[in-house]
Amino acid sequence: MIDTFYLHLEFSGKNGVWSINLPFLCSRCGVCCTLEDFLTAGEITAEPGGHTEVRTKMKALFDELGKMWEADEAKYDKYTRLTPCPFLIDKSCSIYQIRPGGCRLFPKTAFGMLTQDCPALNKFRLQRASLKKGKKCKENYLFTKKNPDSTNCEEAIKPAVFTEKQFRGCIAILRRIGLTDQELKVLSEFNKSQKE
Repeated sequence: MIDTFYLHLEFSGKNGVWSINLPFLCSRCGVCCTLEDFLTAGEITAEPGGHTEVRTKMKALFDELGKMWEADEAKYDKYTRLTPCPFLIDKSCSIYQIRPGGCRLFPKTAFGMLTQDCPALNKFRLQRASLKKGKKCKENYLFTKKNPDSTNCEEAIKPAVFTEKQFRGCIAILRRIGLTDQELKVLSEFNKSQKE
């Protein structure tokens, strides 16, 4: 199971209440991986004493940024806004396993939901709007997280409850707007369900 942000949609209709989970599927475009976002994302999750190369790189970065701040605040602001995260290599996070909490929660962050140029987030918004269109529903934004007493994320995912017909209807809507086979596989994993 992937570790990601997802939307639990709960619909009310003449046939009762049913629900589906819509996962956010990062395309690893790197749009959210700016130095500014990294600096506001919180601490990395490495154990003290571990990942010395990452800590060394961060110390050098903070020393450089401190000097830049003291010399010229406007230059510092522009630099942090326009510079990619120092841990972004070939559009991939080189510290993915220990990345800061804000990075883990993207797009459910202060900077994330406002992002306009992330293809994956734009697709997620379109999927959300398409599934909701004309239906009464509640939205609950959640995040998969491993239970400390478990080795899998599945326990953390809010159960989806639907009939086979309701699920097929959702898939048909999402296929019309470009759901791929790989995305369908992840969607199905998030909706291993208590089918009615």
